[in-house]
Amino acid sequence: MSQPSPFAARTVVILVIGGALLLLASILMSGFGDEIARATGEAPAADRKDGAGYHAFQRLVEAVQPPEGDVTESTAAASILILTPTEATRPEDVRAIVNQRIALASRMTGGDDFVAREGHPLLRYATLIILPKWQVEKLPLQGGRVQRTGQVDGAKLQQLVPAEAEWHTEDRSDIGVMRAEYPGLRAFALPDRRVNAMAGDTITPLIGARDGAAVLGQIGSSDTFVLVDPDLVNNRAMADERNAKAALAMLRAIDPEHDGRALFDRSLHYTRGDRNLVKLLFLPPFLGVTLALIAAAVLAGIAAAGRFGPPLRERRAVAAGKRALIDNIVALTRLAGRTPLAGKRYADMMLELLSRRLLAGEAPSADRLDRVHPGYSELDRRLRDARTESEALAAAKDLTAWKKETGA
Repeated sequence: MSQPSPFAARTVVILVIGGALLLLASILMSGFGDEIARATGEAPAADRKDGAGYHAFQRLVEAVQPPEGDVTESTAAASILILTPTEATRPEDVRAIVNQRIALASRMTGGDDFVAREGHPLLRYATLIILPKWQVEKLPLQGGRVQRTGQVDGAKLQQLVPAEAEWHTEDRSDIGVMRAEYPGLRAFALPDRRVNAMAGDTITPLIGARDGAAVLGQIGSSDTFVLVDPDLVNNRAMADERNAKAALAMLRAIDPEHDGRALFDRSLHYTRGDRNLVKLLFLPPFLGVTLALIAAAVLAGIAAAGRFGPPLRERRAVAAGKRALIDNIVALTRLAGRTPLAGKRYADMMLELLSRRLLAGEAPSADRLDRVHPGYSELDRRLRDARTESEALAAAKDLTAWKKETGA
């Protein structure tokens, strides 16, 4: 008697399906975890409404100078592109956008980054990088509110700038407008703390300190600018009217051709993750092959779970019927080692049977049967001389063929 299963069939099916789904989810999370974290994690700085975000600055820019409505890719916008990288942003992503903007400007101006008109340098495809300053974390059960936990590491800030630069801080009393060729610039209402700044051979300060460090700097002769301290334009700063006016004046000064029209980029926050084998399997063009393999595995599982035909009954210890009786006799003969002797017995039986049918009352003789149809004496000899079961079986098959040929 077979033992009953301790689980019901429905329970087993649910466990198998649930385990398969969890395994698939684990595989997908291992491959797409970085992209899911980017999509569901902290919102881009341009959309955040906490003190360290730029939601107020974005709304101010859109209200005064709305961006172009027909732009499908932010990096191709002719207006100022504002990048708001975070501490986790990869420096190569920032450099890729900056290089693409410089290449666009070079094509539009025939290789020059500046176009002169009435003595004022007009920049094309200007890019403004607002560096991060504060590390924040969400407060639990506070409706998305965050708190500052410290400042961003200065070494990471340097990597986000597409130029050689040295990061340090400056006293607010030493900072002011530095470049006379940008007459539209206005001083910000600086916070009551030391201000982040950067100094480098290729960084020209527009707003900076007396020692040449830049709070707002231009990289080389390109149309790329860096705002080192975000406390001048974040949501907390925009509560001061002076900072709002200074922020708009900054945009108009660095891109007067478009009157400070700007667009906030979000691609740095939603960049694609690194490629791996899981993504290769679950993204085109190999997605179809993966789905086909999964479907084949499911069908194979269904086929294996189903039963073909009626259930097999338990066999008898000794099978019933003539064939079963013969099989049992053969098995016992083999077990006793007597199968080689069957050849001679079979030869005697067939000689008597065939002589009665073909010799018309004559005495049984292999030679006489040879006269009826040649070859019998050779088959008779093989049967009698057989020493193994296979030799006897081969001779018996040949004798059966001889019998059919004679019609006996």
